[in-house]
Amino acid sequence: MRGEKIYKILDFLEDGTANMIDLAGAFLSAGYGASMNKIDREYIKRNQYRENDKINREQKRCLEQYIYKLKADGLLQQDSKGEIKLSSKGKKKIEHLRRNQILNKNFYRKKISSKFLIISYDLPIAFNWERDKLRSVLEVLGFHMIHKSVWVGKVRVPTNFIEGLDKINILRYVEILEVTKHGSLKPI
Repeated sequence: MRGEKIYKILDFLEDGTANMIDLAGAFLSAGYGASMNKIDREYIKRNQYRENDKINREQKRCLEQYIYKLKADGLLQQDSKGEIKLSSKGKKKIEHLRRNQILNKNFYRKKISSKFLIISYDLPIAFNWERDKLRSVLEVLGFHMIHKSVWVGKVRVPTNFIEGLDKINILRYVEILEVTKHGSLKPI
C-alpha cells in the first residue's frame, strides 16, 4: 500500500499522544487527592472510549469503501441532492438476489408425514435455473428421485415452498399429488 510507512508512523504518534492526553485527563477528572485506583479507572474509561471511537471510524471507512465500490460497479447512484439510491442495474441485481433466496434449500426442513406425496414437474428450458433449485430443495425436504422430474416421499410440503414456487412463476408447471392407495409403489 502506498504511504503505509507514513500511516504507521502517524498512527503510532497519534496513539502515543492520545495516551498522554488520556492520562492527564484522567488525573484531572479524578480530582485532588484521588487514589491511584480512581485515576486508573478514569484512564481505562477514557482509553476504552477512544478505542470504541477508533473502531467506529474503521467501520465507517469500510462502509464508505464498500459504497464506493458499489457506485463504481454501477449499482448505486447519487442524485443532485446528494442522496444515494439504487440504479437500474442495482434494482436488477437486488431482484436477482431476492430470486435466489426464494428457493434457498437452507430455509426448508424435512417434516415426515404418514402419506406419500408425488411431485412431478415439466419446466420449459427457459427455467433451467429454477429446475436445479427445485431439485435441490426437494432433496433437502426428503423426497427421492424416481425420474428426473418425478419425486416421491413421505414428507409434508411447507406452505412457504409452494408460495416460493408461485413467486418465481413455476407453480403452474408443478403437480403435487397425494397417494391414497399404494398399488404398485414400492416402499421407500
